[in-house]
Amino acid sequence: MSDILNIRVTESELDLIMDLLHEAGSRTDADGQPAIEICHDLMEQSGGAVDELEPTDLDGRTFSVAENDFIDHGIRAREMQKHTSMAANRRTMRFGEFTVDSKEKPRSEIKDVDLWDANDPKNW
Repeated sequence: MSDILNIRVTESELDLIMDLLHEAGSRTDADGQPAIEICHDLMEQSGGAVDELEPTDLDGRTFSVAENDFIDHGIRAREMQKHTSMAANRRTMRFGEFTVDSKEKPRSEIKDVDLWDANDPKNW
């Protein structure tokens, strides 16, 4: 005798079997398979539509979203995130770190000495 048994049942009988398996929950068969798994296997094999879907208010409407729309939304979200990130805060804090003062400091004596000597043979 094989391990597989084919049984013909009506749709209402199948619903009753699946309800009973669902109520059995975590009870297992001889192989250790939970009843809920057997219920899911029957659902897959029956291929029927699930009656428990909630109705939506989108009846008769169709939507099409292009790949470019997803890309654009992703780019915009990334730009928005950049403005609120810690890196943005660090960039704004460092903005004035290397500013040049408008008041010129007096030059030191060494900076006033011209090191270029036109009469030096190495500069010919």
